[in-house]
Amino acid sequence: MKALFFSMALGLGLTVWGGEPQAGVDQLMAAGTLAGEQIYSILH
Repeated sequence: MKALFFSMALGLGLTVWGGEPQAGVDQLMAAGTLAGEQIYSILH
């Protein structure tokens, strides 16, 4: 479980660090939504 959160945080950090500002925001929102869905499915 910790590895899942770590990998998501790492991915989000790399997206923000390496992307253009607007593209980074869009990718961050998409990744956040996907991560939320995965967490929800794991917990339920």
